[in-house]
Amino acid sequence: MSGKLKRTRASLPTRVALIVLAVLLGMVALLAVVNLAANGNYNHATRSLQENIKTSKQNNVDWDKLRVRQQQTDAQFDDAGEMRALLLPQLRESIDHNSRVSDQLTKTIIEKAKSGKDDQSDSDTNANADARQTNGSESKKDTRLTDAQREKVEELLKQNTQSTQSDSSTNGSAANQNTDKSSSQTKPW
Repeated sequence: MSGKLKRTRASLPTRVALIVLAVLLGMVALLAVVNLAANGNYNHATRSLQENIKTSKQNNVDWDKLRVRQQQTDAQFDDAGEMRALLLPQLRESIDHNSRVSDQLTKTIIEKAKSGKDDQSDSDTNANADARQTNGSESKKDTRLTDAQREKVEELLKQNTQSTQSDSSTNGSAANQNTDKSSSQTKPW
């Protein structure tokens, strides 16, 4: 039995200290993973929020699509703040702040989506009524058009008027030239 080595065990306080240290390291690792995941969700949600804010400032916005995207952004902020107790204070404050901004944007988008549907149905009804009343004459300006839409309509009307005038002047001068030629020249047939 001389070939067997005898192992010595660490003392009880040393073993307890190592177990406590392992548990603490495990908790720190868990906190790090939770904070990293929350930070990733927060960053993604913040980028989405910034894109939605930029989109909401544009003229031609599909409010229904934007509402859906914004609700997804709200859900991302909710996911980021899910384990609030384990998050670092700065991250928790950032998530709370951007979540409030996101909620306000969502409310604004929902209001505009509702008013856009109401305006669209009103303008469709008004357009049909105006078309029946005017029967081809110029209809009243629709105050629900955006400035960009109004400018485009006016530009198209100007182009239409100019092309109509140039066509009639071209046709008129061509007709005058034809009558002048026919009176001065004899036709062989």
